[in-house]
Amino acid sequence: MKNDLLIKDARLFHPDCDLIVDLHIEDGVIRAIGTGLRHAKLPLLCADGRTLLPAFVDLHTHFRDPGYPHKEDITTGSRAAAGGGYTAVSVMANTDPVCDHPEVAEYMHRRAEEAGLVEVYPVGAISRGLLGEKLSDMEGLAPYVWAYSDDGIGVEDDALMLRACQKAASLDRVVIPHCEYADIADKGLAERLMVARDLLLARHTGCRLHVAHVSTAETVEMIVQAREGGRGLTCEVTPHHLCLDRAEADYTVNPPIADRSTRDSLVQSLAEGRIDVIATDHAPHTAADKERGAPGISGIETAFPLLYTRLVKTGLLPLADLVRYMSTHPARIMGLNKGELRVGDDGDVVLIEEDGAFTVNEGTFLSMGSNSPLIGMPLQGKIWATVHKGELIYIDGKVKGRDFDDHRQAV
Repeated sequence: MKNDLLIKDARLFHPDCDLIVDLHIEDGVIRAIGTGLRHAKLPLLCADGRTLLPAFVDLHTHFRDPGYPHKEDITTGSRAAAGGGYTAVSVMANTDPVCDHPEVAEYMHRRAEEAGLVEVYPVGAISRGLLGEKLSDMEGLAPYVWAYSDDGIGVEDDALMLRACQKAASLDRVVIPHCEYADIADKGLAERLMVARDLLLARHTGCRLHVAHVSTAETVEMIVQAREGGRGLTCEVTPHHLCLDRAEADYTVNPPIADRSTRDSLVQSLAEGRIDVIATDHAPHTAADKERGAPGISGIETAFPLLYTRLVKTGLLPLADLVRYMSTHPARIMGLNKGELRVGDDGDVVLIEEDGAFTVNEGTFLSMGSNSPLIGMPLQGKIWATVHKGELIYIDGKVKGRDFDDHRQAV
């Protein structure tokens, strides 16, 4: 019965009208959406008019496990994802040991199944040890990963990247490049130079390319132009690059937070449909590591409220578009049967309190990392409940586990 659920009286957001509906999930799949649905044997969740959306899919996150469990392990990362409205996450390879051979990817899958919360999809490394010298065991990794990336480090060896794209194309896997030459001080130029190279390699090899965390309008323009006649070329932008600027949040991330005009140009590109996905680049760190300059934001729990507050409530982006960038498009890129509210799709949904206001503080985070420039910031668009394949995994600040069942029965 844990994969069966009847959600009553939810506000189904639609661009043309607002409807109060019921949603029937059985065997983990959406069976019906309508009014007056009844099923005596199904567990019941009363939405009381809260907004119903497809659950979010994150193409870019870091769970630090194996190797750095003091920053985040797969269980705490899964809890944070559930609290942020995500039911599927793609985790990067910069672990210890690096996910450059099948045993590490198998470990990630096993730990995610033990956590029993969200779907965790490992990304295999492009190079062994992320050293940029020799290819990882890409063929051995292929059954366990959907993509390859040395995220955090740009692959500067052109010949190695060519071989990686050729191998990925032969395995029908995606390459997610971290586009940045380390020795070029102008980070925008460093990004554009490597993007130009990788776009050329992708077209030459037929490799599917997903460009990570674009941070300049010029990069977006290059990608848009390369899409003409290209195969499977997509890109992502982070919530912090869309919603923050350097004057407001001089916070260490990679690529760096830019000035206001650059931020505004990224928002415009998103609104025009030139960017495919919003991905969190969730990067939890200890306080000591942040003091030493470690780049990254613990952002998977605040992604939707931040975007909702800064983009939707201000009229810069319709909620329907935000759903496409956080749910529909990333699910399509990964080939998942989720990301939309349709009969036959996975029963992965999130219920939002659109007027639910809160102020971000360290107690906000289920993640082990509370490293965030949003501390003290008021936000709206609170995540109230997350459902994964018909199973309620998060509700009103509580994650599935001890004391959770009693709360669920009260609802």
